[in-house]
Amino acid sequence: MDKKVIIRQATIVDFKDIQRLNHKLFVKEYRDYDKTLHTRFPYTKNGKEYFKRRITNHRDGFVAVAEIDSKMIGYLIGGLQARKISRIPARYAELENMIVEQKFRGKKIGSKLITYFFEWCKQKKVDYVKVIASSQNFRAQKLYRKMGFGDYDVELLKKISIK
Repeated sequence: MDKKVIIRQATIVDFKDIQRLNHKLFVKEYRDYDKTLHTRFPYTKNGKEYFKRRITNHRDGFVAVAEIDSKMIGYLIGGLQARKISRIPARYAELENMIVEQKFRGKKIGSKLITYFFEWCKQKKVDYVKVIASSQNFRAQKLYRKMGFGDYDVELLKKISIK
């Protein structure tokens, strides 16, 4: 029998678990996709401020957690974003980062977190939601496409070595 997954808004009590899961996310992303990530970011002053601001600022920030038997197994962080001056006037949001513990993936928990975020976006009258995924993270891209995201921009990066 599958245990019931609860999706709910995060509170400051969830800070340490979100920090721990974000560290797991950064380590995985660094190992598999992106060597520019600072894997200790969640424990830096800026990282701590980012998470606390997103958790407590309900006007612009969004944090949801997924839990089973009161144990956090995933989270999603997002929020309202400023419009680029080159874009049409509209309300924008970004799904900034999300992780579901490895052993719980493939059980639609990520989809539930995203749907919960979309509901928040509707309440905030958001017109467009963006998400960025590592170019080689095909599993995440598949989930985002399934949730209605489409290709938009392509960002390219070149490392310049100065000797």
